[in-house]
Amino acid sequence: MSNPTCIFYAATNGELRRHALRLEAEGTIELGHVTVDPSELIAAVGAQSPDLVVADLGEDPERALDMLDKLPTPRPRLIVIGPKDQSGAILRAMRMGVRDYFDTDPSEDDLRSAILRVGAELEPRTAVSAPEKKQPARAVAVMGAKGGVGATVVACQLAAALASRGGRVVLVDLNLPLGDAALYFDVQPAYTLAHIARESERLDPTYLRTLLSGKPNGVQILASPVHAEDAELVRGEHVERALHLLRGDFDWVVLDLSRTWSETTVRALDLADLVLLVTLMDVPTLHHTRKHLDLLERLGHGGARIRLIANRHSSLDAVTDKDVEEFLERKPDFRIPNDFPTTLAAVNRGVSVGDISARSPLARAYIELSQALHGWFGAQQAAAAKAEPSQGALARVRGMFRRS
Repeated sequence: MSNPTCIFYAATNGELRRHALRLEAEGTIELGHVTVDPSELIAAVGAQSPDLVVADLGEDPERALDMLDKLPTPRPRLIVIGPKDQSGAILRAMRMGVRDYFDTDPSEDDLRSAILRVGAELEPRTAVSAPEKKQPARAVAVMGAKGGVGATVVACQLAAALASRGGRVVLVDLNLPLGDAALYFDVQPAYTLAHIARESERLDPTYLRTLLSGKPNGVQILASPVHAEDAELVRGEHVERALHLLRGDFDWVVLDLSRTWSETTVRALDLADLVLLVTLMDVPTLHHTRKHLDLLERLGHGGARIRLIANRHSSLDAVTDKDVEEFLERKPDFRIPNDFPTTLAAVNRGVSVGDISARSPLARAYIELSQALHGWFGAQQAAAAKAEPSQGALARVRGMFRRS
């Protein structure tokens, strides 16, 4: 008997979601996805081809059954939770081949028994040799030198470019208290960083996966809290724990940081492998950029670990690369061309600039930026090997920014 791979459609059923997590933890199932979004369920089934879908029909059983009828073929086995007083819905479910229909919320034991019956029908999976141990994900922090430079756009489009090249990518929205990275992907998150803060004692890889939002086979998002007051719950220790777990599940972790020097920002900078500082080619922004570079240096984040990204770059900019080099004592490491119409269209539609205009200089720039990361990581690691460890002064400087 094989443990079935399962996707759970929980609708508004929080208890069903908890059953799913416990059943995976005990080894009864291999949990592929838990969602409350019908379109996400359909996409997940198409991407993962699970053995079983467990679905709560919710308050509109007919609409939910319509959704299940649209699942890609070959359709997975179905276990359904629905009303007991709607004979039409029950009959339709049976005609669809539902294996078990629960007319009340099943206990965990009843659900386990139903799943084990499905597992008994499955062909044993062929044993395969253990894969090589996966390298932890690389963490890239994206930070704006000041407001309005487009750092969140850069973070989101970079994440999309990395995913388009086959990488498993998660974006963590630490632009507290008003981060909106999920909006840039047209995603309405059911869970956010606030859930990590409130239930930190439950945080493990399985639980963390259920907090992510996004499209199957696309960028996953750990969203910023919806309410500004909830952002106060998120501490550096939560960021550290979440990032540690995400590194084990993904190839790339992109951190969209606030430009304010909060405890969470400082901790994220400590944990990031590479920092992209986004600037514009104008005097006020470069003035802020110099302050950021100076502070990053004092925090121990100088050298090859910091990369300067000139956003909205144009040959018509009054400030030249030579001016930047004289003022900052370094040139931009990468230039993203100015293409406001394409960027605005992508943001308004919640897609990548490549989806808007794949051959545009802007789309090519983000692909090239994703490629440049590999070379920068090599340079940063070589520099780190030569660097001597920082002493107590660094801890004292960090202390200025940490909460008491």
